Amino acid sequence: MDPTLLPRKTPAKGLSAVPKLSDELREIIQRKTGVLYETSMHLPRSLEICYCSDLADVSALAGVTSTLNLTGCHRVRGVSSLGQVDHLILRHCTGIIDVSTLGGVRVLLLHGCTGISDVSALGAVSWLDLSLCALVTDVSALGRVQTLNLTGC
Repeated sequence: MDPTLLPRKTPAKGLSAVPKLSDELREIIQRKTGVLYETSMHLPRSLEICYCSDLADVSALAGVTSTLNLTGCHRVRGVSSLGQVDHLILRHCTGIIDVSTLGGVRVLLLHGCTGISDVSALGAVSWLDLSLCALVTDVSALGRVQTLNLTGC
């Protein structure tokens, strides 16, 4: 008998590794977009979830690859999973402190993220908006940034 025709004893790893969206995140996305997504694999390339006071955990949004706009989501803290998003808009996300994993983002808008102080890992970002990020004092590592906004720093 051909071994490729035998039934699998374990489930396929590809499907079991796809993270399901939490009930809370699924509800938030549906409320903001009108579309119900079950897994992060089915998320659109671009997503806008602005001014959502109940959004805290964004780790499952790593599947959004083009543009992710979380403006005004002040409960968001950890953004380490979002380092592969091309355009990441985190304006007025005041709970964010650590942006060290976002060096792979091409356009990063952090306007009004008042908890951020260390931006040394963001030197490869093309367009970086740090306006009103008052705790940022050292931008010496940002030499490769093409467009840098430091208004109000």
